[in-house]
Amino acid sequence: MENICTLEPRAVWEIFAEICAIPHPSGHEKALADAIAAMAEQHGLKARRDACGNLRIDRAASPGFETRSTVILQGHLDMVPQAEAGSLFDFEKDPIPAVADGGFVRSAAGTTLGGDNGIGVAAALALLFDESFHSGPLAAVFTLSEEIGLNGATALDPAFLAGKYLLNLDSEDEGELFIGCAGGARLEASFAPEYETPSPSFAGALLEVKGLAGGHSGCNIADRRGNAVQFLGAALLGARALRAASAEGGSLDNAIPREAKAMVALNPERRKETLEILASLERQLREKFNLPAGFAITLTEAPLPERVWTEQTHERAVFALAGCPDGVLEMDENFGIPRTSTNLAAVFERGGRLVFRTSQRSLSDGERRAATERVAAHFEKAGAVSEVTNEYPGWLPAPESRLLETATMLYRELFGRAVLVKVIPAGLECGIFAGKRPGLDMISFGPTILDPHSPSERADIASVERFYSYLGALVSAL
Repeated sequence: MENICTLEPRAVWEIFAEICAIPHPSGHEKALADAIAAMAEQHGLKARRDACGNLRIDRAASPGFETRSTVILQGHLDMVPQAEAGSLFDFEKDPIPAVADGGFVRSAAGTTLGGDNGIGVAAALALLFDESFHSGPLAAVFTLSEEIGLNGATALDPAFLAGKYLLNLDSEDEGELFIGCAGGARLEASFAPEYETPSPSFAGALLEVKGLAGGHSGCNIADRRGNAVQFLGAALLGARALRAASAEGGSLDNAIPREAKAMVALNPERRKETLEILASLERQLREKFNLPAGFAITLTEAPLPERVWTEQTHERAVFALAGCPDGVLEMDENFGIPRTSTNLAAVFERGGRLVFRTSQRSLSDGERRAATERVAAHFEKAGAVSEVTNEYPGWLPAPESRLLETATMLYRELFGRAVLVKVIPAGLECGIFAGKRPGLDMISFGPTILDPHSPSERADIASVERFYSYLGALVSAL
């Protein structure tokens, strides 16, 4: 393993190391924003903040470049906090121990790296602080709480988007330029469970679904990685001898659940039968999905719960979990990506209610609303009350623009091959920016970051170097 500060481009990795040293999960980005503002002042640049706390840093045009148009480099400051099962890592207190390992940079703590979007932020700052780099007026705009609903972008002061071009540095596939994205929504449904005392002859057990890959609920939704929360519902549906006392799994609406569990009670005489049913389900799921070798559905001994769900509550919860729409609902023929999708993101208890968290995405705002209504209707059949807690628009492609033309030509000149022009099935802040400043010419690109939003997240070192050289060349050409 290697210290990342020795990697090239050194300026990018040194700044990224500073970012990793400051905890910055969604909702807790202030310390990082303060540090970046201080960095800017050290380089003679002033950082402004809007009422939400979003940052804009401006650099004047280099001598001889005063007639050029302003280019905005844009990214978000928060990261998705995901850790391996059983980890004691505290994302609000602990720094991310980023290490170079086998051509990639990853977290040595079994957590997300924060390369999404820390590397994009580091690249923007490295270019902004490079006194040898000559360009027209240059700005960096960094938003807050992107990963939990694009909240910073929604609240962004439109004046922070003053400029002609915007380069969103929040994509994760080198060699691809994105010119459109899906819009999204978060829907939560809940009901109050009823309980009863289990038979004293019953035994307690812990039902677990574990070892799934997880991943990004937009970028990885078509990869058939499996959903631990839905698998938990399938296990409870198939193993009818089990009576649940609780259900818990998943976390964020933009992450595919990797683990889920339920405390249960069962008649000991039916344990063997139940284990056979769960083993059969595990085999069926392996045939249907692309699952890791470590995937397992287990039933282990545990204390008998003092209370379990009533039969009616159990049936309602199992119906809600096992039957919830999940995955790709429709593919887009033009771009070969998921056009509309939904993610059963989490199940948990809050305030005496059983809560089901989901998210829907679509390239069409109308189709996304229809998908959200479909999921809400499913939960209503289970007697749950649904509420849309966040939604944001998609970004419609504009395939004819000077920025895109320049970017595609320059990529071929630099790397000897064509860049892929695509639309991403995940959400990008560009959709919100388009509404705040119509006519702003935008594209999105970035280095290769594998398995974002999961503890397996890792950044391809060589791609970061190519990404940064391309970024500098593109800004110079505009």
